[in-house]
Amino acid sequence: PKVISSAINIAMAQRLVRKLCKACRKEMPLEGEIKENIEAIAKTILNPEYRPKQTDKMWVPVGCDVCGKSGYKGRVCILEAILVDDAVDAIIRSNPSEREVRQAAYPQGILSMQQDGINKVLEGITSIEELTRVIDLTIHTSDQSPGAESSTLPTHY
Repeated sequence: PKVISSAINIAMAQRLVRKLCKACRKEMPLEGEIKENIEAIAKTILNPEYRPKQTDKMWVPVGCDVCGKSGYKGRVCILEAILVDDAVDAIIRSNPSEREVRQAAYPQGILSMQQDGINKVLEGITSIEELTRVIDLTIHTSDQSPGAESSTLPTHY
């Protein structure tokens, strides 16, 4: 562990999600539990510049000739990164859990994969179904505030 923190400046993870077809995607209002959970994830974003502009609507796939009736055309990355700063370096030396590393990195304000994915859902780039297919959307509010409960976004709307 001591060698790792001195050899790495940043650790990144990425997943590819399918992009909604711009020719046929359909706008839907966000309501109920999905809206509440998306807003809960959005509230964990520290940097106001990265917060979603709206949380009232999302888009869903439809299917047309442009996308081969799939509703998707192309792919886009969802990303997360952790800079190895003094706090992360110190925690790495103690053989930490993933949760402890996330807590140490949280003040950096860098988006997690969940946060980046939710932003892409709210911008109409991908669908909530596609995002839940690729990553776990359990809300890890306990990573930021000890004692908070975790919940999972439904995989349907």
